[in-house]
Amino acid sequence: MAKRWANRPEGSTWGEFGEDDQLGRLNLLTPDRVRAATAEAKAGKTFCLSLPLDYPGGNVLNPRRLPPRLFSSLRDGKQNFNYRFDQDNPKHLGVRVPRINLVA
Repeated sequence: MAKRWANRPEGSTWGEFGEDDQLGRLNLLTPDRVRAATAEAKAGKTFCLSLPLDYPGGNVLNPRRLPPRLFSSLRDGKQNFNYRFDQDNPKHLGVRVPRINLVA
């Protein structure tokens, strides 16, 4: 695979794990590191790190803050949800995303 960058930005890890690497910093998540991280748990409780979309509610603080709208847009009269780009051009095959197997 050819490099997609000429100058590595300061502080980046581009190319640190080889030219053909697909995982990047995930290479550092070894089974030993995962075991060590889970050993840090004390109570075994889980919680969500994100705020609900309706919090704090209303738009009193920011009048431009509106609730989310759930709808699908259209592209040339066809639904744009899960739109396959090869419908426009057979050469557009999309992006290949590598599968990551985290279970040994």
